[in-house]
Amino acid sequence: MRTFYPMSNHLQYQRLSQSQQEKMSALSDALSSVLNYGEEGLLIAIQILNNEKGQMRLSAYDLLWEKLDDIGKKKLIKLLLKS
Repeated sequence: MRTFYPMSNHLQYQRLSQSQQEKMSALSDALSSVLNYGEEGLLIAIQILNNEKGQMRLSAYDLLWEKLDDIGKKKLIKLLLKS
């Protein structure tokens, strides 16, 4: 099985334009908020990820990945494989 190593948020953040950086900041706040609601919040976070495209989606995924504990990461992988 291949191990996933997300790119550091700092490196990704530098690649984003000013408007993308503002959107990423808002996404980060939203992801932090929904994760307070357990598995239902994780489902909402995945919906947020699915609404993004390209670099914004990858950056949002990395933000979410960094915020999750090991159990949350396992659940995220299972949910992503289902969708």
